Formats: sequence, structure tokens, C-alpha cells
Amino acid sequence: MRSLLIAALLPALNGCADACQNTPLTSAVSPDGRHSAVLFQRDCGATSGFSTHISILAASDEPNSAGNIFIADDDHGAASVGEWGGPWAEMKWLAADHLLVNYAAKSRIFERADEVDGVRITYRVALR
Repeated sequence: MRSLLIAALLPALNGCADACQNTPLTSAVSPDGRHSAVLFQRDCGATSGFSTHISILAASDEPNSAGNIFIADDDHGAASVGEWGGPWAEMKWLAADHLLVNYAAKSRIFERADEVDGVRITYRVALR
């Protein structure tokens, strides 16, 4: 009976899986080679627009969830968008422990971390 109940619940649980897809756009390895900053587009289906995410990961990792330092959308067309459809952004390592993120003015920000895994993040709004 227990096996039957588990078998009946499995299809319902699979429907709860993350339906979002990450498309890496650019990445940059930190000067010391420990971290990688990855800028990616995240698409969660027809009911949501494209968003721009940035994660700081171990140098060999790929993003498999939402961004851990920066998440933004174009606020219904208010912000300039990149070629990927989400709000424009770019990143640059200033030092092994310091990342600069430039992003489009009027972006709607959902995540903006100041530090992740010993890396300090500075943000600058670009008037694009």
C-alpha cells in the first residue's frame, strides 16, 4: 500500500521541479582562479519575462539556480535590455576578491548582494 501511495505522488512532485532554464551569456574567472562570475539569462516560461542574473561560483561550476548576487528584470520595458532580452548588465573583476557589476538604469532589482564567499561586489548604474 505504501509503495502504491508513493507511486501515485511521484508525478505530482515532478510538477514542482524548477521549470526555469539558465542560459549562460558570459563568464569571467577571478584573477586568483578561485571564483567565476557568470552572467546568465533566466527564462521561467511564457508568464514571465526574461531576467538577468549573476552568480559567483567556484571556478568550474555552472549556474543551476537563480543568481546568488544579482537578479533583475527590465520592469516592463523601463530599462535598456541586452541582446538576451533581459536588462543590460556587465561585470568585471577589479581584484581577486572584488567584482564590479554595471547594470541598466531603471532595472527592477530583486537581488543585490554586497558579498558572497569572500568576494565584495560593487554596483554601478549605467545610464544607457
